[in-house]
Amino acid sequence: MAKNGELRLNRRKQRTEHQKPEMDLRSQNEKILQWLEESDTESIPDNQSQSDSEEDNSNLETEIHFETDESDEDVAVSSEDDVFVSRAGRSRRLVIDSDSDDGTPTTFGSNQIVDVNNEHTQHQQSVIQPRQNTLYGKNQHKWSTIPRDPRTRTGARNVLHIVPGPVGISKEFSEPKDLFHLFIPEEIIDIIVQYSNIEINIKNNKYKTSKYTTTQTSANEIKALLGLLIQFAALKSNHLPTRTLFDTLRSAKTYKACMSAERFDFLLGCIRFDDKNTRRERRESDRLAPIRDVWEKFIENCKKLYKPGSYITVDEQLVGFRGRCPFRMYIPNKPNKYGLKLVMIADSSTKYMCNAIPYMGKNTNTGNEPLANYFVKELCKPYQGSNRNITMDNWFTSVPLAAELLKPPYKFTVVGTLRSNKREIPKEMVNTRNRPVGNSIFGFDKEMTLVSYKPKTNKIAYLLSTTHDQPSINANSKKPEIIEFYNSTKGAVDTVDQMCSIMSTSRKTNRWPICLFFNILNLTIVNAYVIHVSNAIRNGTKPMKRRPFALQLADDLMKPWLQERYQTVTLQRNLKLIIAEILKINDPQEGPSHDVPKTRKFATSVLQKRRMTTTFCKVQNTDLQEHVVSMCNLCSG
Repeated sequence: MAKNGELRLNRRKQRTEHQKPEMDLRSQNEKILQWLEESDTESIPDNQSQSDSEEDNSNLETEIHFETDESDEDVAVSSEDDVFVSRAGRSRRLVIDSDSDDGTPTTFGSNQIVDVNNEHTQHQQSVIQPRQNTLYGKNQHKWSTIPRDPRTRTGARNVLHIVPGPVGISKEFSEPKDLFHLFIPEEIIDIIVQYSNIEINIKNNKYKTSKYTTTQTSANEIKALLGLLIQFAALKSNHLPTRTLFDTLRSAKTYKACMSAERFDFLLGCIRFDDKNTRRERRESDRLAPIRDVWEKFIENCKKLYKPGSYITVDEQLVGFRGRCPFRMYIPNKPNKYGLKLVMIADSSTKYMCNAIPYMGKNTNTGNEPLANYFVKELCKPYQGSNRNITMDNWFTSVPLAAELLKPPYKFTVVGTLRSNKREIPKEMVNTRNRPVGNSIFGFDKEMTLVSYKPKTNKIAYLLSTTHDQPSINANSKKPEIIEFYNSTKGAVDTVDQMCSIMSTSRKTNRWPICLFFNILNLTIVNAYVIHVSNAIRNGTKPMKRRPFALQLADDLMKPWLQERYQTVTLQRNLKLIIAEILKINDPQEGPSHDVPKTRKFATSVLQKRRMTTTFCKVQNTDLQEHVVSMCNLCSG
């Protein structure tokens, strides 16, 4: 008996020791999410700030489809004859007739049984239960109106808890510069220096005389250029003209200490990311050829440096650009309207950008697959088999895709909005004039759940989920749980896009590769800050706010170039004093001495002969050289 007692004690100790790290990880993760949310709200202007629930509700309404009069005429179903209103979530099963004034139960058949809970009747949203057990879409897709028994075991696809966080070498760094070089390493800097110098040589031949403004660049100068762009973003001055930024009376002296305004514009005009001689051949098969190498290296670093949590979001980002580009898009409901479309995936909780693919237009090679399916499968490849949940909007979501993602090798669950023209939607779920506002209709097909929710008189929202299997209604908002879940996880990519626009390195340009590179810098700041907060909290230190983080990153990138420029012999003395002040150097080289005043010799003008001389005779009031006799000491002696 004693041995058995000791064994039990040892097992309990092992369990508690095993549970302590898990509890620590969860508490740390909560602190990380709280810090990131506070930082996000601080960076949003007052006129744009709003609660998550308000933003989600407004966005949901923009995705709801207006039903035309034809759809009302096509549906020959009366709400009084074919449907009845029931209250979901009750402990005992009763049959309720919507036409009954006193609420007394009336029996219609087994297919009309619904769950009712008297305690929550006034707090639950109404659910419309069709009379039929089975509903059919236009393509004869079959939906059951009876959910599975809630007492059955939870599916394996819904049993997961993945804590997001840095992976591998990214766990070791917390300083802004180190994290920056994890995403943009020296390899990318060397590519920019190599091909930019080739372009500089081509442009330098057009000048008659060679000057410093048109000389070749170096790795430290390119880093300083990136540091200036990041500082512009942190101070929200990226939209100002170059002359205004480099005017020391109106802006900081740091800009002029790094380089002149002419050199800044010259470098931005000469930045290249590929070999110009072979670009035409590569462009025939790849429209992204001018920046493909840099883009792929950046995305690969984003994928391998961070592990997203249980919930990820797929959505699109439109990078504003109005110049010439073979795959420029027009999306009227976006803030920029014109630009480069990036389909990306982000962690729903930390807003870390995990993967992205540029949209190359209708000529995109999808392998005979629908475009939306191709993007979802390609973006989620690194996370296959993890049972993560993917939240998508109605451009991506479809019933065949949701069913396919449940199977190996994908093993993903999906929650997303559906467009009203999908042929899988039954006619009983479309809008009718007599359908009450705030009601929902549910349909079930194995692991899939379809809900039709009516928030307003002329609007219907269709949502598809392979995570939920019950017609649950939220007691507070009185909306289906599927909609509440969708609203809480759909905004990751939109938040990333908002943070990129609030702290943006973008400047006016007519070259789309440099526009995409500006967005790479914006995404680098977002991702590097997420890792900084995660590592700082897990190491027990206080993380920086987003703006001080960006400013320190800019200073660290500019410092090596300032040190190198300070050693230049021909540099102007006033610039050396500015650099010495920035670098906190006490004794600047070739600086003026305060102890011994420096004297200068001035030439004196001879008024009569109107010429300058340094040997003036005060007695004769003439040039001293005119009445001086040269004598030899040996001869005169």
